[in-house]
Amino acid sequence: MSKYRTAKYLKSLYREYGPSKPMGMSLSDRSKPHYFLHRNFLGEQDLAILFNTKRCRYQCKFCALPFKSSSDWVSTEDILSQYLYVLQQVKHSLSVLERITIANEGSVFDVETFAPEALADIVRSTKILTRVRKLVFETRLEFIDIARLREVKKISDKQVDILTGFETHDEHIRDNILGKREPLDSFLLGLDKVADTESELTTYILFKPSPYMTDSEAMIEAENSIDYVTTQCHKRAIPVSIRLNPMYVSKQTPWAKLAESNSYKPPRLSDVLELAQEKRREGVKIYIGLTSEGLADTSGTYKGREDFSFKLLNQALQFNSKF
Repeated sequence: MSKYRTAKYLKSLYREYGPSKPMGMSLSDRSKPHYFLHRNFLGEQDLAILFNTKRCRYQCKFCALPFKSSSDWVSTEDILSQYLYVLQQVKHSLSVLERITIANEGSVFDVETFAPEALADIVRSTKILTRVRKLVFETRLEFIDIARLREVKKISDKQVDILTGFETHDEHIRDNILGKREPLDSFLLGLDKVADTESELTTYILFKPSPYMTDSEAMIEAENSIDYVTTQCHKRAIPVSIRLNPMYVSKQTPWAKLAESNSYKPPRLSDVLELAQEKRREGVKIYIGLTSEGLADTSGTYKGREDFSFKLLNQALQFNSKF
């Protein structure tokens, strides 16, 4: 095999299995997850698994992710088959993993979408991976049960990080534009549970979540949202990390239709990076979400704005690497 064929082969493998591999569409085979990846995530060796389970019971107006999940119950056996499939695929990496991220495009603690027996079995198994120090669970805060979370920590002997969407502190945007159906009071009650179990929090904040916003308004709103959630976490002594997500137009969602009718322009990556840099200088643990998860055309993301360049994207990647 010539060096040219070698390079071509490596390039194809990297595209198919590397960091930019597609998130995947709806799967009829319930023995395989939607997505998994062993990645260097903000300096840690992370195994991210996006399980194929019954879809999220909430269909927020801006999110198309749940629609590729099953409308029917996915059994404990099928979920565990997905997990075993992933372990087999990454078997050579098991000795270096430092954290495992468990998600299902919804809430893994929602017993109506993710079989609790399967989750318990997965958690219990991670105790074998002695280098893994943290388990990350994606869920809405309302599904956190204090006793269950304490049991998770006990049987795994790992630190727990709750990964959840906050999106915005603006209640009008939350309720009427995003369709979040999670009042701020409910979110704060969830933070109390996170604090009670001495867990950590990672939360998404959307940059420019309203189709009616200007770029300057988006900057102010995102900063206010970051300040709100970090203040609430600090009051409760919760270690918090912020993922600042540039809003993208997720195709065929109610939010996308509203955006199109208002000639919405996605946020400028330069604005997102500027705010993230400012907040980091203030001591906030923050990074930038740079993926649209295969749910938007380029014109519906920050890549469609006039400021975009690969030099700017590289600056954002470098910013994340110093997390």
